[in-house]
Amino acid sequence: MLLRKMMSKLGVGSAYVDLRLNKQMLQQGDMMEGELYIRGGTVDQKIEKLDVDFVCKTIRDGKEEDTVIATIPAAGEFVIEEEETKVLPFRYRLPDEIVPSQPGVSYRFITRLYIEDAIDTLDFDYIQIVPKEKKFKNLY
Repeated sequence: MLLRKMMSKLGVGSAYVDLRLNKQMLQQGDMMEGELYIRGGTVDQKIEKLDVDFVCKTIRDGKEEDTVIATIPAAGEFVIEEEETKVLPFRYRLPDEIVPSQPGVSYRFITRLYIEDAIDTLDFDYIQIVPKEKKFKNLY
């Protein structure tokens, strides 16, 4: 038991999180929906919080830059028991005024499970933002 507890503090056999999105291709202003799956490791662990960052990655002149557009709090403090599975709903509305994905501009969600006295676990999920279709008035 002591060995498992020590190993989980190093990230081995620790709890983990997986954001499962309903869609990976969206438009500006769309509601992103999915579920957060949290799986307990080999020992009970106290989770301090669970956040999801919506991040824009840009590449200009060979330099990468990450910009956090929003941090979405998903859960506060709780305990995840050994081998326990928790499922939490996830919803986030994309901004209306956001640049569509294109060469040099990409988007992802970074989910971070903050574990007390242990290495935090991360999950990365990429999405593609496509431009809204323009509706043209019939001129005839």
